[in-house]
Amino acid sequence: MPTLTEPSVGGPPPIIPTPPYGGGGNSNSNNDPGSSSDSGVAVRIAVYLGMVASTMTFTALLCAMYIRRGLNPMDWHHLPVPPLLWWNTAALVLSSIALDIGRRAFRAGRRREFRRMWLTGTALGTWFLIGQAINWKFLADHGLYLQHNPASAFFYVLTWAHAAHVVGAIAALYYIAYRMQFKPTSPLNRNVVEVGTIFWHFLDVMWLILMSVFAFWS
Repeated sequence: MPTLTEPSVGGPPPIIPTPPYGGGGNSNSNNDPGSSSDSGVAVRIAVYLGMVASTMTFTALLCAMYIRRGLNPMDWHHLPVPPLLWWNTAALVLSSIALDIGRRAFRAGRRREFRRMWLTGTALGTWFLIGQAINWKFLADHGLYLQHNPASAFFYVLTWAHAAHVVGAIAALYYIAYRMQFKPTSPLNRNVVEVGTIFWHFLDVMWLILMSVFAFWS
């Protein structure tokens, strides 16, 4: 007869598996180990600090533009807005909407919708950059160069500064697109998708402010 301290069935006790990375069956199962770690928080803080620094840069440029125009209004010629600039603005806004829909789809685990919307947003962002180059050529063809007058100079400086930010952001979008297209079995960090979308929204808002200045003031 077995004693009370002995198991009634022979063999070692069963081993209960531990869910990987502390998650099992939740909406974050597609993420990699860093999706909720301190590294993810560090990435978000770095992006937010970058947004603050960029805001200060553009604010300083706009203040310099305002002061320069007030110093000598006689040499400040009204800058014609290139027609393609409006289409560029629409493309940037639509890309921001597409990326945000893709971000929400990723959080919900709808990978096919995420892939479709992310590629759409990335393509529209690429078109924005191409359109900016066309706009610069349009101004140059009409004799409006960097040194032509203060209005055109500030237009080039502000749009170049914004385009430089867009190049960095769109590189991140292409990185995510590459990961999901050519490495579909590799886990994708949700923080990468989140901060990429947030920074793109920031560039969208910044461009709308610049566009308002170009169209209604400069």
